[in-house]
Amino acid sequence: MAVRARELAVQAGRSPRYVQVYSAIRDWIFQGVYKPGSQLPTETELCELFDVSRITTRKAVDLLVDEVLVTRQAGRGTFVVDDLADAPVIGDMEQLLRKVERLGKNTRVAHAEVLEVPADAETRKDLALPEGARVQRASHVRLLNREPIGYVVTYVPDDLKVRFDLSELNESPMLNLLERKGVDVASCDQIIGATLADAKLAGLLNTSVGAALVHIRLVVFDSRRRPVEKLVAWYRGDYYNHHVHLTRKSR
Repeated sequence: MAVRARELAVQAGRSPRYVQVYSAIRDWIFQGVYKPGSQLPTETELCELFDVSRITTRKAVDLLVDEVLVTRQAGRGTFVVDDLADAPVIGDMEQLLRKVERLGKNTRVAHAEVLEVPADAETRKDLALPEGARVQRASHVRLLNREPIGYVVTYVPDDLKVRFDLSELNESPMLNLLERKGVDVASCDQIIGATLADAKLAGLLNTSVGAALVHIRLVVFDSRRRPVEKLVAWYRGDYYNHHVHLTRKSR
């Protein structure tokens, strides 16, 4: 397995070593190499396996703990969680980028606004920002055939030193704009849920208070696992479809 670990590290390319180690262990968990409830190798063993330092392995395991894939048990070691049913599904970032690009081409923007504001507590947590940090907050309504279908708000850390204006938001979704401005978009965590329209959302989306909405939260990371964008969106349930084709690996 040591040889395979080094091969995975080489394939990971520009990613920091701790991200490479995190990605390899994460893949092994989902592939069943480390089964639910089983113990991971010790820090020393992981250092030898990947030929990295203790600091690197500790940061990699921290990411797995944050993702609730493993738990640390004092005096015993690190264990894969017993139930992986709630673990995130692995998807293709390139597919998401293409989907976002198509959305930008097939819809247009209304009520766009770009402001520089202090990050609220929730946004600071999502983007790993210190107290007092500022963000660019961009919001807009998405129109399909002149009908409002979604309300989108994005937050980009001010320290990224990238700026957006209203004309750019009219042309492309924020995720595509970040790439065009040189931001290293590498991965994201996306959570899709459901909610009900309040008075503000009902007015923006031309629907009734209490109408079913799809709620999306997206946090985008660069290759160093640094958060570079947070997106929250609400889409009308009668316009939103999420189509996934799943296949099984050959046995």
